Amino acid sequence: MNSMYTYKVRLHPNNKQATKIRRTLNKCIECQNIVYDYLDSFVKSKTNIPSCGDVRKWFTIQKRIYDSIVIELRKGKTKKQIIDNHLDTLFYDVSNDALKQTVKDTYNSFVRYFKKLGQYPVRKSYKDKKKSFYVDPFKIDFTERKVRLEKITNSQKSNRQVLNYISLAEKNRIPQNIAYYNPRVSYDGEYFYITVGVSDEYAPKKKIKESDGRVIGIDLNNSIIVTSENVVYKQATKTKAYKKIKRRKKRLQRAYARKYLKCNPKNSKKYKPSKNLIKNKVEIKKLDKRLTNIRDDCHEKIINHILLTPPSVIVLEDLYIKDMNRKKKRKNMTYQEKEAAKNLHEASLRKFRVLLADRIKRYDIKLVIADKYYPSTKKCSCCGNIKTMEIQDRVYVCDYCNLIINRDLNSAINLANYRN
Repeated sequence: MNSMYTYKVRLHPNNKQATKIRRTLNKCIECQNIVYDYLDSFVKSKTNIPSCGDVRKWFTIQKRIYDSIVIELRKGKTKKQIIDNHLDTLFYDVSNDALKQTVKDTYNSFVRYFKKLGQYPVRKSYKDKKKSFYVDPFKIDFTERKVRLEKITNSQKSNRQVLNYISLAEKNRIPQNIAYYNPRVSYDGEYFYITVGVSDEYAPKKKIKESDGRVIGIDLNNSIIVTSENVVYKQATKTKAYKKIKRRKKRLQRAYARKYLKCNPKNSKKYKPSKNLIKNKVEIKKLDKRLTNIRDDCHEKIINHILLTPPSVIVLEDLYIKDMNRKKKRKNMTYQEKEAAKNLHEASLRKFRVLLADRIKRYDIKLVIADKYYPSTKKCSCCGNIKTMEIQDRVYVCDYCNLIINRDLNSAINLANYRN
């Protein structure tokens, strides 16, 4: 298959469409859990799991059984009780293609585990922040500003055909009347998105400069990102806007804790949340999303600036964030050390590396990851002398050649010389 390009566009569904999308997401989670329990029973009994086709046939029979049970459980219950217990939707009401792909994805997660390519699968929860379901690429229809999905918008009335289409946030973003690959509708806890893959020939064309043969090293930090050419970029976590939103989130979390104790003084699993508690939770989710967007936008801008004049090789250090934070137990850490550990986690250094690796595929650039134990910080970039450094030491002073240089710049220059 040729290389692919992915489009991701936000959806603007009306209330009925949003309800149908949520019901489809919940049914896919239920389907995944049913198939998980079935396959997990084979693993626990130490017998070979059946083939994917047999699992799909088994689930087709289970669908009918579960639908008949749901119809029986609905009797004598109010509409609110039906919705709260997830009895408002049958498997019949959901796209069969979405359920078939969910079965296949669950089966593949077990196959990946047996091939030692991933961890053992886990059950899904309705409270998961990220949810998605598959859409048949032959039953999806895009226009300039709208999209039609199977079983989400299916009114047969001739005067309501316009309402069968869900609005897109961007006009003419996704090309029309072409082959689409692996379309998915996703929900991040606040907004709905549609993601489709297309052939690389339909990707937006951009003029790409040729690499100039340079080798640059990039030193990642929780506060700044420094290149070997002495270009310093400020991390998003150190900006005023980020800190302001973070303070607001902290206040809302404290208010949420107080309201939660009022609604649930006995700390029981079943309790009735107040409207203010639900409203407060939604506000916290929005701020979380906003903080993530600020970090991602900062990383994108840094990468764009680095690739204005593309080098031939980029060298990064192989960071293990968990190991860096485990040097001390949390109860033995000072306030400053706790804040430093939190900032290091929030800086999303791994995500920066993933974004950079994805972006340089369009260029003729090689990404080199330095060895985990390479002493980029302790080594002198001038003479190669190695000395121990504390975290609070921000200036590197060489005992052998008397070089005085910024600690992060010294590390970036050593990374640029890593191949030598």
